[in-house]
Amino acid sequence: MKKTIIAILAAMLAFSASAAYAADTTEMSAQILKKAKKQKGEVKEVTFIVHLHCANCVKKVEENIAFEKGVKDLKVSLDDQTVYIKYDSAKTSEETLKAAITKLGYPVSGIAK
Repeated sequence: MKKTIIAILAAMLAFSASAAYAADTTEMSAQILKKAKKQKGEVKEVTFIVHLHCANCVKKVEENIAFEKGVKDLKVSLDDQTVYIKYDSAKTSEETLKAAITKLGYPVSGIAK
């Protein structure tokens, strides 16, 4: 009789512990997903008109702007004198990217449409 009662109590304890663990993990998963959704912003695109002289200018822009926070894609064209950037608007802005290009020594003369 004692063994049966102990077995039942042990089973109840194990069940309640696993139910509490499952509830905690479900709540934590929901919080993580909510936080991940908050951090991602709208992906935007901009094409700046930039006066580039040579292949070294292109390389300098590519190497520096690619590592700016929020930059998803970058294409620099010497022929078109443009810098195309796809970026996460929650992490950076058009003005910040323009300032980063200007800081490298390349004036931005406008935005291509």
